[in-house]
Amino acid sequence: MEPERIKDSRCFRICMIIVCIVIAIVSNRVLAKNYASPEYELNKNTITYLDEKKATALELCAGATALSAVITMIPGDAGTPIAEKLTDLSGYFLIVVSAIYLEKYLLTILGALTFQWLIPAAMIALALYFGIKKDLCWMLGVKILIFGVALYAVIPVSVHVSQLIYHTYQESIDATLTETEQMLSQTQEAVDTEPAADPETDETEGFFSGLIDKAKDTIDNAKNAAGITTERFKYMLNQFIDGLAVLIVTTCLIPVLVMLFFAWMVKILFGTGINQIKERK
Repeated sequence: MEPERIKDSRCFRICMIIVCIVIAIVSNRVLAKNYASPEYELNKNTITYLDEKKATALELCAGATALSAVITMIPGDAGTPIAEKLTDLSGYFLIVVSAIYLEKYLLTILGALTFQWLIPAAMIALALYFGIKKDLCWMLGVKILIFGVALYAVIPVSVHVSQLIYHTYQESIDATLTETEQMLSQTQEAVDTEPAADPETDETEGFFSGLIDKAKDTIDNAKNAAGITTERFKYMLNQFIDGLAVLIVTTCLIPVLVMLFFAWMVKILFGTGINQIKERK
């Protein structure tokens, strides 16, 4: 009975009302500015990671587009399906970049919404509970508080989880970018390489025979380049698909799963609180 007496005492209720009001003011005036600012340490680290992933996605998009363009320069239709598939992947990389921008904006927007409005509203409801002893005020305050904290935590928690997965495959993605640069340079050189004309040969064999030999050598070089690099293009296509899958999982899928998990937890907590109020009544 002693704890119940303390809760029902006028002094305790006044103290709790003051505490709730102070928390509401601090959240609205101080915490909201910090958590809504991109320069706040927690937000800054999260945004830095998202910027790094955005840069990687853009590099993969540019690499896929450039590699597709180079493949189309090779004579024949052997590489056309690979080039078309790489072009399609570029569109998916842009979707990933858009999702990263959305996460960056939501990080600060949800921070402002939670600490400037939701937490103060929750504290006001709890202060009313200690003032008028209505269970509805308590339930409303707890609901808003849990919802606000869960809403803000979605982006930081999802980013932290995605970091654990992304760092595991980061070396593979970096290797893909390096191999793409090497392949682009090698393929471009192989396609553009033409045998240098020999003045002495031109003089002895004549203009037309030298031109024919030059054309034959150029065609042979192009065919050899196409035959040598087709398998490598298939390998690089698989590498780009793997990189895209990692980015989609870490950028799109994990935030959705974290949001669903928080929604499930909030639903359980709200259901438990409602059942407790019903039992009291």
